[in-house]
Amino acid sequence: MPKLRLRRRDTAQQVVVESWPVLVVDDDPQVHEMTQVLLRDFRFEGRSFDMISAASAAEAAPILAQRPEIPVVLLDVVMETPDAGLGLVRHIRDDLKNRTVRIILRTGQPGDAPERDVVVGYDVNDYKSKGELTAQKLFTALVGALRAWRDIVTIERLNRQLVEANSTLETRVECRTAELMASREALAHAKECTELALARETEAKHRQRQFLSMVSHEFRTPLAIIDSAAQILGMRGADESTQRRLDTIRGSVLRLIGLIDNCLADEQLESETLTLKEQVFDLAEMLGGVVASQRAANPSREIHLAAPSPVPAWGDPQMLELAVGNLIGNAVKYSPEGQPVVVAVGKRDGGVAVTVADHGIGIPAEDIPQLFKRFHRATNARGLPGSGIGLHMVRQIVDLHNGTVSVDSEVGHGSVFSLCLPRTSARKRR
Repeated sequence: MPKLRLRRRDTAQQVVVESWPVLVVDDDPQVHEMTQVLLRDFRFEGRSFDMISAASAAEAAPILAQRPEIPVVLLDVVMETPDAGLGLVRHIRDDLKNRTVRIILRTGQPGDAPERDVVVGYDVNDYKSKGELTAQKLFTALVGALRAWRDIVTIERLNRQLVEANSTLETRVECRTAELMASREALAHAKECTELALARETEAKHRQRQFLSMVSHEFRTPLAIIDSAAQILGMRGADESTQRRLDTIRGSVLRLIGLIDNCLADEQLESETLTLKEQVFDLAEMLGGVVASQRAANPSREIHLAAPSPVPAWGDPQMLELAVGNLIGNAVKYSPEGQPVVVAVGKRDGGVAVTVADHGIGIPAEDIPQLFKRFHRATNARGLPGSGIGLHMVRQIVDLHNGTVSVDSEVGHGSVFSLCLPRTSARKRR
């Protein structure tokens, strides 16, 4: 809370709120002048800003030693030496032992102090280029720093109070320790039960992974044989009735392979054992392959592709193919025959977006917030076959690519799923 002081003027009593002190350390007088002008217009929690100037790190050091209560320092990097600002950071944190003041680095030469190296190697709280530090951004940075400083000061005050309170707790601790010792056997038993349950769960997950791996390996060969046999029979000039049956066989085989791939990928995503194989690839070509596979699995359905070629993208094409395949498979599943599914690709928000649109049953509004959770299924889809892992897996794959997936749907009119990807690698690390 801000400190208040009272002063009298004539017969009226006024309450004056102290301003926020901000130390500006920079060897450029224009920076001080500009900052002074900007700070005049800023107010936070009813308090103005009071700028304290220092033209060098050497000049700033004694100010900080005398006034440790200063909440924010706007600090240049290159001053009397190329790393004078960074040296002052070390002095503040290591020599003055001041952990509360918030340090915002402002540099006009970011190449001399790369942001990643500085943030990792020095205890600074923000890093701004002078060229990008507009008045609004400066105000935002100051407000964030002041809030953090206020919280830290509050925590330190509470910690001091806690230390004082702890001195009176010794007797209570002794009493409580006696109670805890009485229940030690019960706790030991509970620990054993928990460890046993954890071991069983770990073993169950291991067996599940082994089973999925076995299914993936053992089922693929006979399924490939069945699919090849169906293709050969079709190439021998089967009549229309036989060809329809062969198409049904091939479609069922492809759907079963897709289900195996989904289960295996979902397990790898959940266990965090999946490693993306990122590369530059043609998104349009990848979509063409996915659509062709879906057409083969659903020969009686119309699936249209609108994609200019080439569309360069970055990511793991095999995992993205699995994600898009799930969206197309869902669109086919929840759409009546005769209604086409349309797959399109285009630019969006500096990246690329794949949309899958259908004219199916749609999704109730109350189900959309839960739609991408594992095993969740929309209330109007309970009577249709499905595992409830497909959309969850889609979201996980897209998250790994630092993209987004969203849906726009109306019950009875269909759904449009949008999968957006950045153009460059920005993958989230687990």
